[in-house]
Amino acid sequence: MAAKSYTAVLAGKYGVGKTSIFRRLMYDKYTEEEETTKTSAGNSGLEKYIYTTCVGDDATPVELTLWDTGGQECHDSMTCNYYRWCNAVILVYDTSDLISLTSLHDWGKAAQTYSNLKENIVISLWGNKADVATDCDSAQKWDTALQALMSEFNIPPSLHFIVSAKTGANVRTAFDSLVRDVHSRRSCAGNSLIAPEEEENELITVPENQVNAGSGENSQCSC
Repeated sequence: MAAKSYTAVLAGKYGVGKTSIFRRLMYDKYTEEEETTKTSAGNSGLEKYIYTTCVGDDATPVELTLWDTGGQECHDSMTCNYYRWCNAVILVYDTSDLISLTSLHDWGKAAQTYSNLKENIVISLWGNKADVATDCDSAQKWDTALQALMSEFNIPPSLHFIVSAKTGANVRTAFDSLVRDVHSRRSCAGNSLIAPEEEENELITVPENQVNAGSGENSQCSC
């Protein structure tokens, strides 16, 4: 059975740990955000990780390509290219920085604006740095901001996770849940997001020597 292919991209404010999450998924190890961002910048800022697994009762093989744009997703040209054919976006915030959460409104709107799926793009919300202490006095503000964001982008509780790229806590669980959700939604819609033939030439192709690619090392398939 041919694998179903989907695409997702990490998005959020600089410093929330997007690249650290990416490296945790790819290598199952932790690297400081500053170090990983500098490394990515030296390689055009683009990295992709192809995660292979099986989902559903029929153990359907699925490949999800995760893109880490090294912070370049804040630029319109990069945003348009990577959101356009995305099935999902992972919005990442720092659990110790409320502004990093409220600022995700802009990234969520950009995803819905540029994606061919529009409001049907799957949006998952990840709070990173669960290992860092938070201010309990601001719990009500956090709850209000979370509820507002999740309501605005129709993010179900099943796609909101508190993770730690540093310890690895909940990262794999969150990603597996996203893969299952994307596959379920696209299966109900009929297929994965495929570019129409007349528009295929409009895709911006990234030279292989400018992309750090990884796959298989932490891929899981029980079939």
